[in-house]
Amino acid sequence: MVELLAKADPDARRLLGRVERPLARLWLAAWLPEAPDGTRVEPNCKIGPYRVDFLVLPRVVVEIDGEGPVRASSDQVVRERRRDRYLVAQGYAVLRFAGDEVFTNPWRCAEEVRHYLLGHRVAGLEGA
Repeated sequence: MVELLAKADPDARRLLGRVERPLARLWLAAWLPEAPDGTRVEPNCKIGPYRVDFLVLPRVVVEIDGEGPVRASSDQVVRERRRDRYLVAQGYAVLRFAGDEVFTNPWRCAEEVRHYLLGHRVAGLEGA
């Protein structure tokens, strides 16, 4: 899927080339064909002291945790939560996906981000 998109679309190839982690590339390949018109995504974007997987402009951060079925250490969880609090305090929405979610169904994860941007309720999320 990633390779086909990269071959078919020069802009996608440029963005995909900036992403090293396989699961992040998978999410991006699912996101790009169905991204809302006018939406821009910046991979590996630095915000303050942190680098995020994706910034969907203007202010939505997409984070993809782990590569495969990896359990984070308690120190990693603390660092992630601290980073999330910082980003939220700066006015960013943070949408975090487990690596398994992206591996199993990257299109569903991309759809959740799309729905968030468009103001739709997302089934399975709190309040939906």
